[in-house]
Amino acid sequence: MASRTKARKAAFDALYEAEQRGRTLHQALLDFDIRQGAKRQSLAESDFVRSILVGLDSNGAAVDKVISASLTSWTLARLYPVDRAILRIAIWELTYTDTPADVVRSEALALAAQYGSDDAVAFIGGILGTVARNSPHND
Repeated sequence: MASRTKARKAAFDALYEAEQRGRTLHQALLDFDIRQGAKRQSLAESDFVRSILVGLDSNGAAVDKVISASLTSWTLARLYPVDRAILRIAIWELTYTDTPADVVRSEALALAAQYGSDDAVAFIGGILGTVARNSPHND
């Protein structure tokens, strides 16, 4: 598994866990740092995990606004927590990094296929396609 893929999975785990436990992203970042410090071999892309968590902590409202604007007959709160976490990471990465949209989409869909709801791949793929087409960073 590529190191950025591992980093996205670790960020997904931290984001999902924080939401389930009612913790802030700042607390999730502290928890991640503690876990990384306790490991004999830390995640090679831990800086990328930190970037995702810090980026979502700083820009989460803007990311949620993009997601909400892309939903039809749904609200952000109604989404499955796993799907919401995947979308938040992907939208943040599309909006705030230079990662090509097709890479972001592919990584998000892989997480959705493994961890998401039954219709997560199609649902998340549709949202990300819409956001990528409307993004000024469209590659």
